Amino acid sequence: MEFLEKINQLKERALGLKDNLKTEEATKNALVMPFLNALGYDVFNPLEVVPEYIADSRFKKDEKVDYAILKDNSPVILIECKKVENDKLDVKKHAGQLFKYFTASKAKFIILTNGIVYKFFSDVEETNVLDKEPFFTFNLFDFKENQIDTLSEFCKENFDIDKAFSNAGDLKYIKQFEEVIEKEYRNPSDEFVRYLLDKSGIFDGIKTAKVIEKHKKTTIEAFNLFMSKVMKTSLDFSLNSKSEEKDKKNDVVTTLEELEGYAIIKSILNETIDINRVTYRDNSSYFNILLDDNIRKTVCRLYFNRSQKYIAFLDENKEQKIPIDCVNSIFRFEKQLKERVNEILATAKK
Repeated sequence: MEFLEKINQLKERALGLKDNLKTEEATKNALVMPFLNALGYDVFNPLEVVPEYIADSRFKKDEKVDYAILKDNSPVILIECKKVENDKLDVKKHAGQLFKYFTASKAKFIILTNGIVYKFFSDVEETNVLDKEPFFTFNLFDFKENQIDTLSEFCKENFDIDKAFSNAGDLKYIKQFEEVIEKEYRNPSDEFVRYLLDKSGIFDGIKTAKVIEKHKKTTIEAFNLFMSKVMKTSLDFSLNSKSEEKDKKNDVVTTLEELEGYAIIKSILNETIDINRVTYRDNSSYFNILLDDNIRKTVCRLYFNRSQKYIAFLDENKEQKIPIDCVNSIFRFEKQLKERVNEILATAKK
């Protein structure tokens, strides 16, 4: 069985059991032990996985961490478990406990988990001092394909402590860089806008506060355009396979322009909603952009099957079709798209 399939089975198991797991012990037995088993570790072999591992510190004796994974009779990964309450896991609440366990043992990694969320820590920033934030977080209910690759590095058959630690440092910096990029995307700083003006070489005048403020909007639009290109490239790879999987009876062909429009709309809505909720359904007449793959949550429709293109919005089941010149014209409808999403969200709460 492939690793991804094992993780998906664990996800289904957790979804079915989580509401009935009222204690930490129940969580360990029902979710954490199967998780370790999926990583390839024999949870019933004390030479490989030790429950209630003693991690005495100079502050307190008989400290026990829930599990320790051993390699050559020495702990390499510690696992501290908490009961399932929700899919959140408060690091600050357990920071002191994690610090003590990590300091008292020779393990290079420690995982904090509630059976659903797994937070991986190490001493990337300062040797022998546990980092305050995890370098990697895996949520069994919400994970991406690249996170499966990272998690698989901790499988028994793949685990290399030096390589894993090196990758931990990379992951930590990538996460921090991502946060900076997202912050600049949502609200560009004066310094970042000034950098773009300098780097592009298109503005030779004095970069006054008024100029910087004007080009903040330009920066956001440039980000949106770049993101749409990235998503379009990704969608191009799946275009052929989607065409092959189409229902021949309906004779529906999803075009490259429709996928590009979908990518642009996702980039526009990125700061309004989790874009994983933005989906599409194609049919012979128009291309539907939806929330949660629900036809009752239609964001807009794209009519790209003729020379004259349209974007359409539904208002009380009445359709308003607006002609557009090209796919990039969708950027002009940022306000309408965001308002429509907020309207859908507000209706769902009622």
